[in-house]
Amino acid sequence: MSHKYSVGQLVHAAGTHFADRTSGIYEVIRLMPESNGEFSYRIKNTAGGTERAAGESQIRAVDTGRSIPALTSNDR
Repeated sequence: MSHKYSVGQLVHAAGTHFADRTSGIYEVIRLMPESNGEFSYRIKNTAGGTERAAGESQIRAVDTGRSIPALTSNDR
């Protein structure tokens, strides 16, 4: 079994405790070893630069495949 996410990939991390302010979009900066049957990652917040560790069950991939519709002359 191998890591689900790769270095440089954007992931969404959900807050884990109460009104946890650590939720948001993060970049995977390091793959960590497996612990208790789950792979871990070192992730960095793209907005504030805060780093944290997260298990694979705490993050999910950011959908970068969504396209933003182009503005037409009628929308401007």
